[in-house]
Amino acid sequence: MSLKIIHTKNLRWIDIINPDDADLVYLKEHFPFHPLDFEDVVTPSTRPKIDAYDSYHFIILLFPYLNKDSEEIRPVEVDFFIGHDYLVTIHDGAMKTLTNLRHNVSQYDNVRNQYMSSSPGFLLFSILELLFKRSFPILDHINRDLDQAGRDIFQSDFKTLKRFSTLKKNIIIYRRIMKMHKFVLSKLAHGKELYLQFQFSKNYFQNLIEYAENIWDVLASDKETTESYEETNQSLAAHRMNDILRTLTIFSVIIFILTLFVNIMLFAETITNIDEYPYLLPITIISLLIITLGMLTFFKRRKWL
Repeated sequence: MSLKIIHTKNLRWIDIINPDDADLVYLKEHFPFHPLDFEDVVTPSTRPKIDAYDSYHFIILLFPYLNKDSEEIRPVEVDFFIGHDYLVTIHDGAMKTLTNLRHNVSQYDNVRNQYMSSSPGFLLFSILELLFKRSFPILDHINRDLDQAGRDIFQSDFKTLKRFSTLKKNIIIYRRIMKMHKFVLSKLAHGKELYLQFQFSKNYFQNLIEYAENIWDVLASDKETTESYEETNQSLAAHRMNDILRTLTIFSVIIFILTLFVNIMLFAETITNIDEYPYLLPITIISLLIITLGMLTFFKRRKWL
């Protein structure tokens, strides 16, 4: 059982990492949650959502998690149940910001008083603010990779192509994660339930909406930049391919002339009365050299060389 309960006088914070059957049984015995909510808890979600009931709200939010080994972003789900005197958070433990907060709140009285001396809504806001703030360094990481990709755009090696693919994938995943956040946060900001409200609660949740909008705007700009870089890289790759084809064409022509020369030499050896045409072979060789020089001059004037 990975359930952790932190108490204050008027508030309980129940944090669950990777809930097992015992955790779910505890929630079912102590809270009037809808059965469909439990299905959402055990089933990975692909989008944020918020459901309002008579006595509580159920919220699903996704946040980006950067795998430092693969340099790829994946969504991490955090589920929230919030009622008149409690907040339940459920996650997989990947969000160290949340696990560290849980540890500090449980161990230190001053931290516990800071986060749990008001309503459940304030604790929810505080957790969301931390999770949004930890998302910005990931956005900075994407922008640094984007800048590096811009500097390496004239290189068509596999490493550059892989960087573009990873960047594009990360931006798409990040945008998908953030797409519905503004809607969920707006619902919280305009919620009339007492457990969602605290002093200046509407302004605080509005700040979270601005965080989400700022992230979305930066991602939109990054998406356009990545697409522009990708188009430029593809154009450069096509130009390099044309250069390769031109070079191969030049080599093919030269090899053809050399092959023709060899065949003429072999043919000359088979002619029994070659002495009757003493100038045939020199004229043929000179003609082939003139043709070769003429074609090389033509290629150079066309700037193929």
